[in-house]
Amino acid sequence: MVRLSPNESVLASYNRARIFVYQRDYEQATRELEQGAAIEPEHPMIKVFTARVHYYKGEIDESVKILQQVLQRHPQMDGVRPILAICLSAQGQHTKANEQLTPKVRQVAEADYDISYWLASAYLLQGRQVEALRWLETAISLGNENYKWFESDPNWTDMHEDPRFVELMNRIKGNREHAGEQSE
Repeated sequence: MVRLSPNESVLASYNRARIFVYQRDYEQATRELEQGAAIEPEHPMIKVFTARVHYYKGEIDESVKILQQVLQRHPQMDGVRPILAICLSAQGQHTKANEQLTPKVRQVAEADYDISYWLASAYLLQGRQVEALRWLETAISLGNENYKWFESDPNWTDMHEDPRFVELMNRIKGNREHAGEQSE
């Protein structure tokens, strides 16, 4: 991407960081984000993914601080609110977390598979499994079939034995197997 369009280096940076988060290589994810920040230090998505790295490293307070700063500067970024809600719930601040999950957030999540996944995770951390699974299913129906991440994301660990979660993961895997058979 960067070779074709050098202007996309910041976008490439936070997307590469996302892959390293999936692999739990937070050090490499941080390096990628630092490269993006060197080009555009105030880019909101660089900050959002930096906050996600902090979250998965267990540095929740730092994650909350960064996300609150992003939303203060960019209050229209409703898609970030579920990530903040995840962090607030991880701190036990479920009421404040729920305040982030506005009708506008749900509307945006209906059209974006990342945001719907983050919303699902936010509901899950509030103990609202039915809502969480509904939004996970929305994420999947919008095209997010990253079952390897769903199964390894620490937020979802307690759901691994839940038959509804297992069924969703099996459905994705079945879709992939079926797609593989058709391409042969």
